[in-house]
Amino acid sequence: MAQASTSPADILPQLEAARKLVLGDAHFYSQIVPGILPIVGSTAAVEVRRWGAEFLAETFATPALADVQKEEICLDVVTFIRGILESPAEDVIVVRSAIQAVASFYTLLFRAIVTRSDDFFTKKAISSKANAWQTMTAIKSNIFKRMDSAPTSMRVCAIKFVQKVVQVQTPGGIADPRRPEKNETSITIVPRNDRILSIPILEAEASGLLDRLLNVFQENSSDPILVDATLNCTSILIRSRSGIANKIITAILNFNPLKLANSPMTLRSKVIARSLERTTRALLKNINKNNPNGVLAPKIDAYLVRLNQSRAAVFADSQSLKRPAPPEVPDGLATKRPRLDGAPRFPPMPPPPNSFAQLFTLTEDAAFMNFDVQILTEEMVRMITHLTLHHLDPDALNEAIGAVRERYAYLQKIQQPTPLPDIPMAGPTGVDDDDDYDPEYDPGDHTVDAPAAVTAQTLHDLVQPDITLGPFELPKPLPLSELETAQLAKQTVDRIFGQVASLDMAQTASLRQKLGLNRLAASTNDRDAWVTMLTRLATRAPCGLDELVKAEMGAEDEGPVVKREPAALQPDVDSPSLANGIRQTLYLYVLEDFRSRLNIAISWLNEEWYNDRLSVKESGAGAASNQAPYRVWTLRLLDALLPYLDARDNRLLIRFLSEIPAIDSDVLERIKSLAKDPERVNMCIMALQYLILMRPPVRELVIDTVENIWRDKEEYEEANAAARKVLSKWRPNSLEQNVKVEGLVEIESQNKEDGSGEASNGTDGAVKKDMGINRLLNGDAHEVKMPNIPGVADHRMKAAAQTPMADG
Repeated sequence: MAQASTSPADILPQLEAARKLVLGDAHFYSQIVPGILPIVGSTAAVEVRRWGAEFLAETFATPALADVQKEEICLDVVTFIRGILESPAEDVIVVRSAIQAVASFYTLLFRAIVTRSDDFFTKKAISSKANAWQTMTAIKSNIFKRMDSAPTSMRVCAIKFVQKVVQVQTPGGIADPRRPEKNETSITIVPRNDRILSIPILEAEASGLLDRLLNVFQENSSDPILVDATLNCTSILIRSRSGIANKIITAILNFNPLKLANSPMTLRSKVIARSLERTTRALLKNINKNNPNGVLAPKIDAYLVRLNQSRAAVFADSQSLKRPAPPEVPDGLATKRPRLDGAPRFPPMPPPPNSFAQLFTLTEDAAFMNFDVQILTEEMVRMITHLTLHHLDPDALNEAIGAVRERYAYLQKIQQPTPLPDIPMAGPTGVDDDDDYDPEYDPGDHTVDAPAAVTAQTLHDLVQPDITLGPFELPKPLPLSELETAQLAKQTVDRIFGQVASLDMAQTASLRQKLGLNRLAASTNDRDAWVTMLTRLATRAPCGLDELVKAEMGAEDEGPVVKREPAALQPDVDSPSLANGIRQTLYLYVLEDFRSRLNIAISWLNEEWYNDRLSVKESGAGAASNQAPYRVWTLRLLDALLPYLDARDNRLLIRFLSEIPAIDSDVLERIKSLAKDPERVNMCIMALQYLILMRPPVRELVIDTVENIWRDKEEYEEANAAARKVLSKWRPNSLEQNVKVEGLVEIESQNKEDGSGEASNGTDGAVKKDMGINRLLNGDAHEVKMPNIPGVADHRMKAAAQTPMADG
């Protein structure tokens, strides 16, 4: 009741505010549309209902809203639309907007019924697919009943809805059978055994609606609005549904848009006939343009010829309605006309100062004025000049030269200094001229002998003295705090990475110049140049700066109590510095799209490794620390990338392992963890095999890792066979020793089971045991290396972890 008592003047501003909100951000449609349905219901005022119907039509017609969201919204709206159409005394504008909304979301609702699950409909006001299709069927029947008796504006909307129904319920093409979501919405996507949609019934309904739509051509309707609406809708069906295109074209060829010419022509009938003729001719020309080799192309050409002849015959007398031309002026009166000078041919030159380009520019064409002639070669300029002078009119050339000569003379004239007069210059002397007047004064007895001296003295008084300016210095800025310095450094890094992200990477790899290790970081303005500069800023630029700062700070104190380790042995990877900020940003930048930015990660890690080596060399340490930047960031990258690698990324992993400069046991442990996933076992073994073949310095570490995988059969069950195959080639002694030790264990177990028999025959049992051992160990003594004790390879890996990283 409170809602009914609210006036439209109070509700409409709030609704307009909601419309502005969704026009600004389309994500709010899913919240606004269900919220306004109770407000614009049948109990609301007619102005509010009109606004609600128009808003729903806009919602489903806007391209800013995704089809997936429109599918969800249409399930909330379909029952509301049915209530509007079934209301007996509903407003015409409301019904028209409702039909437009249905024409927009019919395709979406049809696709949702075919592709969506039942749970999707259960969450909405429509409880099931059957209820949704039943409601849509009732809406279709209501609209079809209005096609013959409704007002013209409503019938036009109904024609558009019929076109949508025919397009959806007619077989369409399949773009890609492997991706059904990309296919066009038609009955082709409906399964044959669908329990709700029956393909034969839908096809029969579409065929009947098409005949009803084309009936306007057979009846030779005189309503131009309905005929134009039908022609515009059939053009879409001809383009998208080739199966019914010939039927539609045949119906149009049997239509005579100039049939009104048979009756007495009025001004209204002429306008109608001309409109129908133009629409029909434009449609048929477009059909022949898109398909010039069609079956009906000759018939369309013949129809267009007849249509042009009929138009010429019908509108032949319209030429007499033109206003007659004014009579010609006799020759005798031509002398009385004033002769006006022609307008200047060349535009005036802009005010000074002027450039040479402005001096010789005799055109106002912006394209010619902005053209850069420096891009042309000398040979091309010579050829263009020769051809232009050969075909140029001499009079036009002389006129242009004269215009340039006049411009140049004018510039010379205005640049000449104005001469000073040779007479005394009056100045502000402070004395009135009338005080010196003497009527009895006779100048004949005196001569003026010093006019030049007076002029020089006056000029000297007028000349301003030179002002000597002292040195000017800007005030020194205030010193920055550590927090401000860190913030400014972070902002600088963020701006640089914003520049990197905006650069165009469309150029192919073949067009790039491969400069190698000796390249300059800023040689080109592309992404690789900026990334190279950033990596070197993070690695080489701050090298040793932190140690200098610490040394200066330590000099102020009494002195360090404990001796500091070199920087290579004790780096501060996580300290809040500019270098670590760049490293963290690089790390996140690579992870955003690691498949396309793997080369950036490899370049970065190579720079880190090179910097670690330089630091070790300068500090005199024997080897880099376990917390060296290269080792830390390599492990961090692997920990972040490995969970996202799938079986198709084996080449990516192999490339990464082959191009990073150093590999240690921790890196191999990360690669070894891939063997726990059955889908990535092949990728793990292939990467380890590549390292064995192509990186000899780490071959033993990699073989130990493979042996660990083979020995731990419980944890790496899927990779056991592949690891055994690798070991059989690179370390066969481990397999043989394992077989021998397993035989010993089996003999021991048999002896325990046959303890009673051996107790009775102690001597024979001992002899048999010794013979079995001798058979197993029937080889040289050096072949028996180590029994199969679990964890042997692990001990080897731990020992290798305590050594420096192997460069390969």
